[in-house]
Amino acid sequence: MTGLMTPREAIERDPPNVWLTSFYGFAPRNWGFLGFTIEWMRNRFIRESEPGALVVVYAASGAQPAERGKIIGIQQMGDRIGDAREFMTPNAWAEKQANPDRRDKWNLAVQAVRAWQITPESRMSVQDFAPDTYSPGRSQVIGAQGMKLTSAEARKILDLDLVEVPVFGGPPIDGFMPGPAAQVMKPSRPGPVSQTPHMAREAEGPKHLYVLRLNGNADHMLGRSVGQRTIVKVGFSRSPETRCADHNRALPACAFEWQVDRSTFTDGRNPFPSSHHALAGEAAMKDWLEQVGESLGGEFFLADPETIERAWERGLHAAENWREA
Repeated sequence: MTGLMTPREAIERDPPNVWLTSFYGFAPRNWGFLGFTIEWMRNRFIRESEPGALVVVYAASGAQPAERGKIIGIQQMGDRIGDAREFMTPNAWAEKQANPDRRDKWNLAVQAVRAWQITPESRMSVQDFAPDTYSPGRSQVIGAQGMKLTSAEARKILDLDLVEVPVFGGPPIDGFMPGPAAQVMKPSRPGPVSQTPHMAREAEGPKHLYVLRLNGNADHMLGRSVGQRTIVKVGFSRSPETRCADHNRALPACAFEWQVDRSTFTDGRNPFPSSHHALAGEAAMKDWLEQVGESLGGEFFLADPETIERAWERGLHAAENWREA
């Protein structure tokens, strides 16, 4: 798998080596390929693309309601072809084959080698992202065989915030940090896996404040009665939803789950312009929760709803009024 063009090269090629298609969801960890149902459609894609092509995925009508009609992910294609079963988990294959509407579809595969999810905060509708290529009348063709994006549409990828995610059969991803596409899509560096722990940090840039709430029986978690108080975590990120998903990945299969309780994104606010603003807001929330609630260490606290609301208001005020000394 040598000689793949880089994502930036695919975007800047004239015409771009960037395609649009639709999926019912985006799970490259389980589905590491682009699938076709008819041989000539796969042959056309191979003939008209080059190894390293990017495929922008939007959510079709059968996807989760919150994702439908939005661009949700990007795959980089390799140069291997085969049967779908070669590029997906046994469970995903069994689930597909058990569905009579999907059993005989998408079995002609082109392997994906890298993939990126688009953060919920920067998802666009497919109409806004690809106004020249997409139309409702073309949706079936786009879903079945894909269509090339125009240069202007392809360059919109660089305006997105992405998170690189694992692809079935590929190497593990070292951290799930959201960031600007131009940074996150840089060519991966081959080499041995690091044997020492390290701290991954987000790139500088606009940040959203957030409060995560741990859903589950807090009495059982802490081994004591906590009344109406709940466990929360406060912080800031380019993508609170992605940060929440990271924390849930760290949990074992259990009755607890983190949820975004509030964020500047869900409030309809613009992100703060820098981490300095957001850090001031985070510090104000921590200070109030430690004074009025109960610290559980680090960014984790136990607090009642009113205390959480007051902490949030103080965090917003501090971030909005931060000034460089």
